[in-house]
Amino acid sequence: MKKGFLFSLLLALVTVAQASPYKTLRMTIGEQQALTTQHSVKRSAMGNPEVASLKVINSTQFLLTAKQIGSTQLLLWQGNSEPTTFKIDVVPDIAGSTTAGIAIDAAGNNIVLQGKTQSLIQHDQLIAAAGENAVDNTVQEGGIQVQTDIRIIEYSRSQLKQIGTALAYTGGDTSIATGAASLLPILSGNPVGQLLGGIATGSDASSILVGHATGSFKAAVNALQQNGYAYTLAEPSLVSLSGQTASFLAGGEFPYPVSSREGQVQIEFKEFGVRLRLTPTVLSENSIMLKVAPEVSDLDFNSGVQASGVSVPALRVRRTDTTIQLAPGESFIISGLVTRNTFNNANRVPGLGDIPILGALFRSTRFEQDDKELVMIVTPHLVKPIAKNTVLRELPGEIYQDYTPSFTTMLFGDSQKGNSTTKSTKSSAGVGFSN
Repeated sequence: MKKGFLFSLLLALVTVAQASPYKTLRMTIGEQQALTTQHSVKRSAMGNPEVASLKVINSTQFLLTAKQIGSTQLLLWQGNSEPTTFKIDVVPDIAGSTTAGIAIDAAGNNIVLQGKTQSLIQHDQLIAAAGENAVDNTVQEGGIQVQTDIRIIEYSRSQLKQIGTALAYTGGDTSIATGAASLLPILSGNPVGQLLGGIATGSDASSILVGHATGSFKAAVNALQQNGYAYTLAEPSLVSLSGQTASFLAGGEFPYPVSSREGQVQIEFKEFGVRLRLTPTVLSENSIMLKVAPEVSDLDFNSGVQASGVSVPALRVRRTDTTIQLAPGESFIISGLVTRNTFNNANRVPGLGDIPILGALFRSTRFEQDDKELVMIVTPHLVKPIAKNTVLRELPGEIYQDYTPSFTTMLFGDSQKGNSTTKSTKSSAGVGFSN
């Protein structure tokens, strides 16, 4: 009984071993491969003739031709009763540089990709060559985190020029005055005293104000020029995964009322300032595709509206969107976000202000110009996280963490030096940029 069971089990294992495929033939579309058997073949069968075809040359020689992508089986019956089975995989003809580290197998009418791709370019080429029906089981290795260093420079320049005159005459019960509205008040009293009291325009800018009074005649001339500029620099550094979006905002939020369906007024906030959204995509170790969308907005109270008794300002927005490709460490500049406002106002007495030369005594001119320009310098890098157990560098202000100066130090020393500590350093392999 026991011997009979062991014999049946051994016979079943031998039968399974003979029935299972003992050789796999890998071919590309259009490829032909010769097949030679040791014994004469009495009968043959191809599982899917659309994938591969079999041509009989003689009883021991055959010619296989790959026709389309897929997997099939070839059975050949020789001297014994059990057929010899061949597994035939027809795969796409893909360049060796694209298939580095990738195993390509056929399953039915589909292609299965397995392994690790070195870059997104290799992955895209692999999928394009394998076809849309390919089963993608690959993973990407290498740098997938991008740190983008950004320098945002905003330059603002303003210029103001103003010149005006005022004349007044008083005779008996009659008074006549003409000129700039800002100069007329000083003609009511002593012009010299008004000059000493301050500038007629009420501005803190430098100006020249000349007054003259003789008897009943008074005159004043004001010439003002004002120039100024502002320089703002921000240097954010954003880290994001390949294909993910990172954003940066330097500005603020302003409140505005919003009415609900029940008629209640709620306060919401709207962002404004310098905003930057960027999406890096790592194509390879030497190529990064970067999508950058900068936006600059500021408040405009002149174009605002009144809502629920609250003055809500409008937003002046400058926005652009671009996509470029560059190597890690390379930089590109986004410029052209320029705004120029020019105002030129002339107030004159009708008729008298148009007289050549003498008309200058009967008009006031104001010229104002405001320029703003925004420049962004963007530099991406491939980075890795800080290695485990690595001693970090001293943080800003860390010397004042547990520092309390004594009276002697405050009197004779420098109380701003803090406690300088020396830390032991460890190996920093794998930390920082991996260019």
